[in-house]
Order: sequence, then structure tokens, then C-alpha cells
Amino acid sequence: MSKKNFLLYAAGKLVSLIGTGVQMVAIPLYILDLTGSGTVMGVFTMLSILPRLLMAPFAGVMGDRFNRRNMMVNMDYARGAVIFLLAALVHMDVMNITILFVAQAVVSIMDAVFGSATMAMLPDLVPREHLTRANSIMGSINGFSMIIGPVLGGIIYGLWGIEMVFLVNATSFVLSAVSEMFISYSWRPQREALTLKRLFAEIKEGLVFTYAKRGLFYLLIFAMLLNALLGPLFSVVVPYILRKVIGFSASQFGYLEGFFTGGILLGNVVIAMFLSRKPTGNIMKSGLVIQIGLMFAMSFVLIPSIIDFLGGNSWLFFGVIGVFMLLMGVFNALINTPFLTNVQKLVPPEIRARTFSIIEVIAQIAVPLGSVVYGFLLDHVASHITYFVVAVVSLITTIVFVNVAPEESFNPE
Repeated sequence: MSKKNFLLYAAGKLVSLIGTGVQMVAIPLYILDLTGSGTVMGVFTMLSILPRLLMAPFAGVMGDRFNRRNMMVNMDYARGAVIFLLAALVHMDVMNITILFVAQAVVSIMDAVFGSATMAMLPDLVPREHLTRANSIMGSINGFSMIIGPVLGGIIYGLWGIEMVFLVNATSFVLSAVSEMFISYSWRPQREALTLKRLFAEIKEGLVFTYAKRGLFYLLIFAMLLNALLGPLFSVVVPYILRKVIGFSASQFGYLEGFFTGGILLGNVVIAMFLSRKPTGNIMKSGLVIQIGLMFAMSFVLIPSIIDFLGGNSWLFFGVIGVFMLLMGVFNALINTPFLTNVQKLVPPEIRARTFSIIEVIAQIAVPLGSVVYGFLLDHVASHITYFVVAVVSLITTIVFVNVAPEESFNPE
């Protein structure tokens, strides 16, 4: 595959992720402004994930049967249409939480189809020996777009409201689809006709492969546990603390989200420039150790008396939280990029979409429940206590994984 294809792939992701970042930071603010409830925000997060997980195995079969580029293009156009509809409903003053929930569930289903094609297609565009560098470049693009997106999201929502947020995100999906249309890609696997029996047989093939490949299996179990702990922490608990407990403004909240993604960008730049030829296992282990340490340090800073000592929503405390968010983003990249590279190396192309879809289900299956549980806890338990307990359990999980997983999990060849 040519560099042109990779550049078009990357350009489409850049544009759509900027729009997604705008909406990602604005939606929690919108829900909190409407309801003030951590539980409602937790339910929305669940609806962002659960339909995608239910659809993922079927989307994986589609990703191994149909042209992956065309699937990406069609899903980008479709998601753009749904978000444009939300903007129109806001403009007509008929938007409510129920409509938002239904639309999010529909978009989540389309995300599954898009994701199965996207994840399976990248290794087809890049030689195996360049996968770590390619993933770090994509991570840098993700980080850059998600710096711009959250900052813009806080500003746009604060100045013009949720309607403009939807318009920006919908436009980004359309522009992404236009870029992807020019990728030269002709993946056309020859398979027998798809019947219901064959559909489930192909899903089973992916499951059997995932279980039999022990290095992959251990990676996925660890990802499931860690995502169940940290996914809702950063999507539900941290926004609640920053916005409701500390009292940062919408713009400040957007800036802090930008610091985190800026750290991801920086971490991926470091991988691309200095670590792409290093063993992926060493990078991942270092990232895990340091990120858990940062979580414990931040849990101390979030104690109410420390918040008061540092001035609450003062710019001094904003700077302290900003440093933590930046550093956690750096070491998050040093975990996720090697993890993704290892998974790509462990899975052959002909079953890649199915296997990646199964990987997503396994890795994310506990996140929706965790989101609801965390939302409930926020309405009944002090948020800094919740944060500290999650840090402790994450540390225990990491120690067990590093000591029991086979070497193939860290350095596949």
C-alpha cells in the first residue's frame, strides 16, 4: 500500500476526531447542566458503549467479508446525518434527554461497524515492521485532534451551546468520509454465502482463535479489567470532580481534557522518535507502573482539605491538576500504543476484523456496568474516596498481570 493511502486514512481520522472531541467534552457538561445527576451521566456513558459491544461480533464478520474502506465511508456519512438531525432538533427546541439517549445508542451501533473496519484495515496499509511507528503516528494524530477538540468543545458549548457542538461534529464526519473515499483498497475475501448458521460459525472462529492464542488471551483479560476500572473513572468520576466538586468552568474543563490528550500526543511522539524499535513489552510495563503511581498522587490532591488548601477552583489548583492530566496522558500512550501493536501482530489478516471485534467486546464488556456503578457512587459516596479505591484495585490488577502473563503478551514476533 502507498503512503498516500495511509495519509488519507490519517487525515480522515484527524478531522473526525476533532469533531468527536468537541462533542465528547460538551455532552457531559450539557447533561450536568440539565440534570445535575451523576447517575444520568453514567447511563449516557453506558449507552455510548453497550450497543456497540452488542453489535461488535456481527460487525466483525462484516469487516472480514466486505470492503473495509467502503464500510468506513458509509458509517461516517450515516453518523454525520444523525448528528445533523440532533442539531436540527435543538434548533427547533424539541431536544430532550430521551432523544439524546436514543441517538447515542444508534451512533454507538454504527461505531461498531466503523471500528471493525478501521482497526482491521490499518495493518493492511503498513508493513509489519513499521506497525509500532504507524500506531504512534496515529496516536499522535489522535492526541493532536483531541487537544483541539476538547478546548474547542468547552469554548463552543460555553459561547454558542449544544447546537453548534452538534453541527461541528456532524460536519467532521462528512469531511472524514470524503477523505476516506480516495483510499485505494480492494480487500475482497472470497467466502461462501452468509447464512445465520455461517454468521455464528465465523464469530466462533474468532473466539476460538482468541482463546487459543495465549498471549492475546492474557492481554485481553487484563484490558477488560483495567478498562472496567479506568474507563468510567475518566468518563464519569473525573468530569464530576472537576466540574461539580472543584467547580471549574466549562472552558477550564475543556482545557484540562486538552492537557490529557496533549500528554497522549507527547507520549506518542516520544515513541515514534525514540522508542519505536524498543521492545514493546518494556514500554508497556514502564507506562503501567508510572501511571498507577500518578493515580495515587492525584488521589491525595483530590482530598477536600487539599483542594481547599490549594484554593479550590483557583488557577493554582488548575495548574496542579493540569500537570497530572498531562503526565497521565503521556504514560497512557506508553501503555496503549504497544498494546495495540502487540494485538495487531498476534492476529492474521483474514480473521482480523472478527478477532478485533471480539477483543473490543472482551476489553469493554464491563465498562457500561462500571459507568452506572460509578454514577451511583457519585450520588452516595465522596468522589475522592471512589477515586482512591479505584487506584488501589488498579495497582493489584497490574501486579498480577505482569507476573502471570506469558512473554508473548509483551513481545510477540
